[in-house]
Amino acid sequence: MKQQPGAVRDSILETLRSKGSEGAHWTDIHAEANSRLGGSVPASSIRSYLGNNTPNLFQRTGRGHYTLTPKK
Repeated sequence: MKQQPGAVRDSILETLRSKGSEGAHWTDIHAEANSRLGGSVPASSIRSYLGNNTPNLFQRTGRGHYTLTPKK
């Protein structure tokens, strides 16, 4: 099912905000997005959004693990 524009982005941001400085692995972010959006969000959408927005929005803190980039 196709999501509303920005729904996946918003879900990723909400998940990482709720995790605070500990962040989350992309698989946990993916599971949370599926839960929040009530459907099957492609894993590639999560990985792509995280990859395309690092380091502007996200910091990669380990293999597949992300946090929000602190605001300056």
